[in-house]
Formats: sequence, structure tokens, C-alpha cells
Amino acid sequence: MTRTLGNGTVEVELGDGTCTARWPEVGITLGPCAAHVDLADRRLDSHGGPGAWTVDATAAGGRARWTQRDDGPWIEVTVPAEGVVLTFAAGYTARGDEQLGGLTVVEGTIEPEPAQRLVSGYDSWSYAGVRGASEAGQSFWSTAYVGDRGAIAFQALGAERFCTCIGNDGPHVLVECGASPTIRHVAGTWGAAVLEPTAMALPLATGEEVRAEPIAIAADADSLGLIEDLAALAGEAMGVRRWNGPPITGWESWYHYGLRIRHEQLLANARVLRERYRDRPGFDVVQLDDGWQVAYGAWRTRDRFPDDLSELTAELRGLGARPGLWLAPFMVQPGVPGLGTDHEDWSIGDPGGGPLLDRHGRWGLDASDPAVVAWMRDLGAQVRAWGFDMVKLDFLYLGAQEGVRHDCRVTGTQALRDGLRAFVAGLGDGVYVLGCGAPVLPMVGLCHGNRVGHDLAMPVLLREFGQPLAEGWTGFAGIRGQARNVAARFALHRRWFDADPDVVMAWGSNATSPDGYSIEESRTLATLAAFCGGPFLLADDLAALTDAERTVLEHPGLLDLAWGDGFRPLDLFDHPDDPEVEHAFAQPRDLASLWVADRGSRRVAALFNWTDEPASRAVPTELRGAHELWTDTAVDADAIEVPPHAVRVLRS
Repeated sequence: MTRTLGNGTVEVELGDGTCTARWPEVGITLGPCAAHVDLADRRLDSHGGPGAWTVDATAAGGRARWTQRDDGPWIEVTVPAEGVVLTFAAGYTARGDEQLGGLTVVEGTIEPEPAQRLVSGYDSWSYAGVRGASEAGQSFWSTAYVGDRGAIAFQALGAERFCTCIGNDGPHVLVECGASPTIRHVAGTWGAAVLEPTAMALPLATGEEVRAEPIAIAADADSLGLIEDLAALAGEAMGVRRWNGPPITGWESWYHYGLRIRHEQLLANARVLRERYRDRPGFDVVQLDDGWQVAYGAWRTRDRFPDDLSELTAELRGLGARPGLWLAPFMVQPGVPGLGTDHEDWSIGDPGGGPLLDRHGRWGLDASDPAVVAWMRDLGAQVRAWGFDMVKLDFLYLGAQEGVRHDCRVTGTQALRDGLRAFVAGLGDGVYVLGCGAPVLPMVGLCHGNRVGHDLAMPVLLREFGQPLAEGWTGFAGIRGQARNVAARFALHRRWFDADPDVVMAWGSNATSPDGYSIEESRTLATLAAFCGGPFLLADDLAALTDAERTVLEHPGLLDLAWGDGFRPLDLFDHPDDPEVEHAFAQPRDLASLWVADRGSRRVAALFNWTDEPASRAVPTELRGAHELWTDTAVDADAIEVPPHAVRVLRS
């Protein structure tokens, strides 16, 4: 006898070890849905064997759990008393000593077949964008399928132990919890491709129950609102860490000075920053980036900086600045004094017996080892003792790599969170934590902010790393790639963390180098960052900027938009990407051009032109007659002409 749970807006029909979900208002169906468990020697399905549903139904909604009488996974589906969001869970109880390869929480088919799919990248620097729904591939942590009737979205509600990978082949969807993926360098670029996760070999003892991360699934006519709602659910489930202190706005050293940054250069830019932005409360962060340390893993100053960084923080405070610091706590450079020679036994191991090296030839600390966890806590306490107000933690994906670990029962995702949690505990409250190069969902609850796109680049970095590799990375090409990721991850801001769009620069407007930015391009980059709403950090040599470049970076109307509640890319799903694109530095085919935001009581719209030719952009009806920020004119027309590589910003 078929049994159905429902609340009027969503219903679930229970089958023989499967279930089918329907959202009648939008006419979207998912199912029949099944679960699987992959063990070292066999795969077990939720259907195909004897079992029974245990149903706890209410007047509206309820919960149902399928348990097999023989060996196999259990599945659980929860229908809320109201609303469209279903929660799926799955797990397995070992019948003997076994090895877990992975758990499939949901496998099913979407009807009717959707047109577009929102792809979420694994980490900060991974590709995020919109693809055709028929294109095979994987998304991490979340995804959404969009068609004429609306959207169906999938969202992991946890990242404590497993990485959630959502694969598809047309309308067929597979939501799997398991190992962290391998990240592969894409030859000839700065990009990296994320490979499909391989099977784990996680030991299970007889009678041990293993649970997948829970998954929220919902369908609705409002595609963007649905994505935002599920992101908010995930943030709440993982205890989003909110920042109640002053804005993270100011200046940082990496993109102009790179590894060559010196003490006096940092202080010189701090002085200029405070002079030019003294009337802008909270625009006072000065972050020292990579280059201050002896080596990765040996977090002691080189001779260009004081031996005790407390002296530097005191100098910055004396200038009226809040000091920030860059660290890569999981990253170790082999063969250098410090951890690189003293503690290879702390590394995530390669099956061959040595440290597991990443694409940059560095190894990662294994936080399944209690000694590493203690070291992380002490490192956080050291940063606090130095007196920094914010810390940027980079290359965090290293802590989640799968390999040979001190404790073979600890997964990569779990080790990453354990190590980062220890660092944050040592750091204490009151210090802003900004993640970067990080698996995205595991940062929730631990970092206040997190990067949502790749790195931009400038001339010093080109000289350090080589011009050929920088092709397609600098100038407007870099802005386009960054905009794709920021737009695709619009829903994460202040639901998971403050979304960090990377830096704002204006260098090169009077130069012939293609690596710099024209005035229109720097306006576009600055607008993108301000609409994103997260950290807003300048990165040029401030004293070397021209008057025209300064008018961009010091525009009061622009600065009023920064550090806000984010935005919506209204035409996000109108611009699918090329199926061949596999990394964040690759150029998008097309991009969302209409971003809207609310800042206080004002409605704001950014009309972008990502092309190389002039373009006409429709003016939102509610903004006819609005003031345009960059040209200081009123716009009383149905459309506005936007130059190549430019943006026009309308404010009610």
C-alpha cells in the first residue's frame, strides 16, 4: 500500500526503499529517490531488499525512515509542517569490520528536464558558474536546476566529516558524501581543476553507524530566493559566525608588492591610507600578506621585519590603523628550517611513504594528529599575542587532502575543521578570520569571511611568477573570471560568511601594459567588490596612483556601497557558460549583467558590459530617473549605453 506524506506545498510518496518528491505548485518531481552505500567489496542499495518504513506523520508533514531487514543503508525523509524544503538523510550500520567508500544520500531524476544548472566549486578558487543542465559534471556542497517552471535546489546542511558532491547526467542527479576531491593544475594557466572524488577507505567497526551529511531539497518558482533560503538553512545548521566589529575595509600588500614586501613599504601605505580615508570610519585595515615569514610552516619574521611582530602592530596602531596578517597554517615548504625538516611525521602522507605534495610542491599538516592540533592552537594564540585585529588564512584546502593520516578514521574534511577550530580557539574572539583557498562549506561557523573567487594579479607578481603563466589572468580578463564566481556565489554572503571578492585596484590607466586597468575597468572592479558586500581592500601602491585613479578608489558614492548586505544577479540563469570551461581563470562566454542591491533605504543597480563593444542595457523600471554614480548624471530613459568593460550604477 502506497503511503504519502505532505503539507500542501510538497508531498513525498513512499515506495519500496525509495521515495518520490513532488512540488505541485511548480509541477516539479524528483524521484524515485534511492540511497546507496559503497563498501570496499560491495555496493548496497536501499531498494531491492526486504524492509519497512517507520512513519511519524503529523496533521501536516512528518518523518519517515526506511530500514532494511537485511544488510543495506537506511534513509530518512522529513516533510516540514509548512514550506517547500525536504530534508534527506542516509546512513549505514556495519555488520562486520568493513571499509566505507562513500554514501549516496539521494539518487533520482528531475522532471520536467531543467535547462540550466548552477555549479558550486569545491573551494575558494574553484570554478563557480551556470552551465546547461544536460552537461555532465559535478557541483560541490550545493546546486540548483532551473527551468521554465522554476528551480529545484540541493544543499548540504553539514560539512563536519564528509565532502558532498552533486553529480548529474542530464536530469539524473546523484548526491554523494565521501572523500575530498583531488585538485589538478591546468597546464599553461594559473587555474586548477577539481576532479571527481575517489572512494574512501574509512574503517568501520562492527555495529558502528555512519551518517551522511543531511541534504535539503526544495523547489520553487523564485529561483534566486530558493537558493538564498537553502543557503541560509545551511548557515544556521552549521552555526554561521557573524562579525559584529568594524568593517574589514582598507589595504593589503600582496597584489602590488608580493613576496618582496618590506616593513617601510607597509608603513608608507598605512600613512597614505589614513590620510586619504580619515573621514571614512572603519576604513583602516592594513593587512601584511605573504612574504613576511622565513618560510611556509616556519612562521618567524625574515630580516625585513621586526623579530617581534608586536612592534609592527604597535606602529600601525600608532598611525590609526588596524593590523592584519596573512598565514597559511596547514602549508609547509619541504626542506627548510622549521617544520619542513623537523616534523615530516606531521604531514598528510603519500602512499609511497613520504609527505603528500600538492600542485605547488608543498605538504599539508595532518590535524588527525593531536600534536598538530595543539600546534595549531598555539599558532593562533601567537597571532593574538602579536596584537593583530584580523588574520587571512590561506591554502586551507591542504588540510582537507585525502592521504595517509595519523588516525585513519579521520576524513580530510573532518581534519580540516579540527585543525582550523583549534587555531580559532587559540586566536580567541575579537579577531576577524578570513579564509582563502578553502573548501567552502567547511568554513561556515569558523571563519567570519571567505574568498569566493580566484586571485587577481599585478606587475610585481608577473615578474615573480613569469609572464606566460599570467596570460588570461590580469587586466580585464581577471575581472571577468572573478565576476563569474562572485555572481554564482551571491547567496553565500552573510548566510555562510562575509563573501570576499578579492581586492580593488586601479593601477595602469595611463600605461600601455595590458596587465593594468583602464578607468572604466577599475570602476567595474570596484563596483563588483562593493556590491559583493564583504571585505573591501585596496592593493595598489597608494602613493603612486594618478588623480584619475584616485577618483575611482575614493569615490564617496562607491564607498557608501561597500561592506553591505550583498546583491542579486537578476539575469544569472540567462547566461550559461561554455561546457569546456573547467577552471576559474578561464574566460566566461557570457555573464550576468544586472546586479541589484539594497543599501539602507536605497535601491541600487549595476549595469555591466562584459564585452569588448558598446552595449545597451535596460534600466529597471523603478530606477528610471535615477542618478548614475560614475558619470554623475540623471538617467531618464528605458535603456542606457554602457561602454566596453564598463559599468553604470543607478541609485534611487
